[in-house]
Amino acid sequence: MYTTIIDSMCKDKLMNDTYDLYSEMVSKKVFPNVVTYNTLIYGFCIAGQLKEAVGLFNEMILKNTNPDVYTFNILVDGLCKEGEMRKAKNVLAVMIKQGVKPNIVTYNSLMHGYFLVKKVNMAKYVFNAIARTGVKPDLQSYSIMINGLCKNKMVDEAVNLFKEMHLKNMAPNTVTYSSLIDGLCKSGRIYDVWDFMDEMHYRDQPADIITYSSLLDALCKNGDVDKAIELLKKIKDKGIQPNMCTYTILVDGLCKNGRLKDAQKVYQDLLINGYHLDVRMYNVMVNGMCKEGLLNEALSILSKMEENSCTPNAVTYEPLIHALFRNGKNDKAIKLVREMIARGLL
Repeated sequence: MYTTIIDSMCKDKLMNDTYDLYSEMVSKKVFPNVVTYNTLIYGFCIAGQLKEAVGLFNEMILKNTNPDVYTFNILVDGLCKEGEMRKAKNVLAVMIKQGVKPNIVTYNSLMHGYFLVKKVNMAKYVFNAIARTGVKPDLQSYSIMINGLCKNKMVDEAVNLFKEMHLKNMAPNTVTYSSLIDGLCKSGRIYDVWDFMDEMHYRDQPADIITYSSLLDALCKNGDVDKAIELLKKIKDKGIQPNMCTYTILVDGLCKNGRLKDAQKVYQDLLINGYHLDVRMYNVMVNGMCKEGLLNEALSILSKMEENSCTPNAVTYEPLIHALFRNGKNDKAIKLVREMIARGLL
């Protein structure tokens, strides 16, 4: 009964109340089992309270409640997601010492963690060591590796792993394709992307908004803004709803390719249609206006942000202040500098 309630409360991240209930449970001589501990440790991990999660793990061992593979995986994953790789390795050492064999979930968490802290060689080492332990890499393993390698500009290695998946008759999913396509786009290899887009369609792995946003970004950076506009229309025709990130990529591309009027039209359409614009979209528009010397319009966007409860950041202010100083509008520039100081941005 207690474990069921604790599980429900953990999912709602009500960790203080959960721990109080756990303490009540112990005081009534209702002793927690491994499932109770796993539930609590998972709850503390997803709430970002790793110290408490580790404390409960240590308590388990002191009370002779043997952690199972799920316990270890929860803790390793929680530590890896926070970049606490030394602690994750320590938990792994305890796991092996206690005779609990790490599985593919354990290794996937470690690879993800090493990429997170930019230790690419360690992630590669873990991936290559998996086979020696008798554990088979799964789709998630390959997806983590391909994504991590692409984010570290090691696209050729990612492509080789992708080919290896095919050789092993392992079908990539939309996430795998999107990671590889993003890496190819960011490395300027847009000519390779179309083949993968066709392959996705052929393998019935439909491209999602993340895939298309990467492609849109590459087209804009390549100066092909008309193709980018055409692609956005195609996305909508497929019934895929562009998100704010997609629109921001397009507006930024239009601004940087001398198409400010087109950028303004997209921006205005979003406002008219009731979209809640984020700080990145406003920053792109402010920067675009400043580059064209339209300072009053840029200041108007700054005011619009405030009206729409979007707080400006340092990136919002910097182009405005530089442009105002360049155009001799020193009083307005100094006023904005003071605003930045008041907001704690300087």
